[in-house]
Amino acid sequence: MKNIDILNLVNGGILSVTALDLGAEHAYKVLKFKKAVRKAYDAVLDSEKELLKESGIEDGAAFDKERNELRESGSNAERLAELDKTFTRFAELRSKLYNEEAELGDIKTIPFSAFHDLQRENKELDHKPLNFFEELLEGVLWKEEEE
Repeated sequence: MKNIDILNLVNGGILSVTALDLGAEHAYKVLKFKKAVRKAYDAVLDSEKELLKESGIEDGAAFDKERNELRESGSNAERLAELDKTFTRFAELRSKLYNEEAELGDIKTIPFSAFHDLQRENKELDHKPLNFFEELLEGVLWKEEEE
């Protein structure tokens, strides 16, 4: 799983999933998975902050504001080109970060039958992260059961 997948999982609501109806053994695995995702997510955010600094951006909001104002006003094309170059460097570094493998540690999968129960329990969540990311989560959170 890549860092971009971690961002998508968290933004898609995976940390809102509950495992109250699963047996303790599988609920614990879901908890460990969520903790690993949260830790990986925090690591990606920390890395993004470092990439901003490495790119020469001290304050992301101020940088965006100045860049947008220059673009809208059409003034100071030289400064805008400088900011665009800085942003391009940041975007390239961030793209590399997003494509790196995420560190999830040693998490154990649950069988698909337990995952299906988990989906049923969480069917009321707005984004339905377990349904939307079902394929991505195969082999990470759940595995096919042996027949």
